[in-house]
Amino acid sequence: MKQTKKKLPLKVYLACAFLIFSTVLIILMWIFQTILLDPFYRGIKTRQVERCAHSVVQNIKQDDLREMLSVIQDQNNMNVSVYNTTNGEFTPIYTPDRFMYTTSMINRTSMYQYYQLALNNGGEATLKASKNSFLTTPSFHGYTPPLDKESVELLVYVNVLDTYDAQFMVVVESEITPLTSTVETLRLQLFIITGIIIAVSIIIAIITAHYVSKPIRETNEKAKQLAKQNYDIEFSGGNYKELCELNDTLTYSAQELSKVDNLRRELIANISHDLRTPLTMITGYSEVMRDLPGENTPENVQIIIDEATRLSQLVTDLLDISKLESDAVKMQNCVFSLTSCIQDIFSRYNKLIEQDSYNIVFEYEENVFINADPLRISQVMYNLINNAINYCGEDKIVIVRQKVQNKKVLIEVIDHGDGIAEDELKYIWDRYYKVDKEHKRAVIGTGLGLSIVKNILNKYDADYGVYSKLHEGSTFWWSIPIYREDN
Repeated sequence: MKQTKKKLPLKVYLACAFLIFSTVLIILMWIFQTILLDPFYRGIKTRQVERCAHSVVQNIKQDDLREMLSVIQDQNNMNVSVYNTTNGEFTPIYTPDRFMYTTSMINRTSMYQYYQLALNNGGEATLKASKNSFLTTPSFHGYTPPLDKESVELLVYVNVLDTYDAQFMVVVESEITPLTSTVETLRLQLFIITGIIIAVSIIIAIITAHYVSKPIRETNEKAKQLAKQNYDIEFSGGNYKELCELNDTLTYSAQELSKVDNLRRELIANISHDLRTPLTMITGYSEVMRDLPGENTPENVQIIIDEATRLSQLVTDLLDISKLESDAVKMQNCVFSLTSCIQDIFSRYNKLIEQDSYNIVFEYEENVFINADPLRISQVMYNLINNAINYCGEDKIVIVRQKVQNKKVLIEVIDHGDGIAEDELKYIWDRYYKVDKEHKRAVIGTGLGLSIVKNILNKYDADYGVYSKLHEGSTFWWSIPIYREDN
């Protein structure tokens, strides 16, 4: 037997997710603040030096060059020198009044090296050198020769600029501060911050997980009560949209299940009554015919036959509803005359018309053909007419009206009975619903006809409905496309 994997509570997953997120943030912070700190610093410093040099090159001919160079030096903490290199001479145009560094890299030998390196590299070069050594090597393609760990690095940018009448060389020097002590300080701070973040994360994760999962646990407990047929329970709680919508849906489901349960009980009571009544009459008349001489008359036998027929029809209707709802019924469609079908159905009511003075009228203007199952359409009409007879009122008038509208045939079944309240109209097609809460024996049929009508018409995507007002009667209608018309 396959074992079911034990599921963990939601709050455990939420707490783990929050802790994983915090751990990832801590790792990223360590990487950027320690491992990547030096590369970031060097990259920023290099771009700063190159940006300042380009600014000098663009303004090399300006009258306020010395003032601009002084501002650049003071704001960026770097040395800027400009030389006129026309004819191979290194004539200083501007040199700092004071050097930032105790040992200046700017001497004639180094200037010549800078000049040659820049020319060989297309006019500009970025170099790194030790402040305590004379060796200078350009860092082409990201490669920088190793320097003495005890040396302070200098970043030197050289740009040789040719104009129409002269050649200039711009040299920018900036010190790269060692970050060893800074990194050590950051590591110590990160250890402390990491401990604090982990502790706070655990606390926040537990509180958040409890806060988020609590209303879900409450909803789950209420759902268990609903599963035990406690339909009076109300789902509420939760401070976020999805849970509120779920609670509203479950509350609505509980209300609908309560209605269905009540209707189920009513159905059982009604069916029990409908089954018991013919059985009682069959048993009673049979016993009379057995025990009393002279009671074995055709009238008594006919009553037994009628009640057995009613009982059989009730069982048949129940089976039809079940088959229609389970989609077990296959429609046998063919083209037939709906008008003739209704006329044939009317012949079944001749005895009722003669004995009980019912007035059942069929109004139509043309013979209409449709493509459908004749047996199922007959069931629709038979049940609608039976329903109208059962509730037709004191005048005992039932009108069936056939109309042709927009290539569709409209059938209306009209009675002048007590009518149906507006708030109950949407429920009358339900299988278990009964407008008349006091169970009374139908004049004809089993009382399940409207459910059969609804299920058959749904098979054809037909339109159907009812118009009704209290004390003014009801009009049940349905509509289906016409196959053809014969005048």
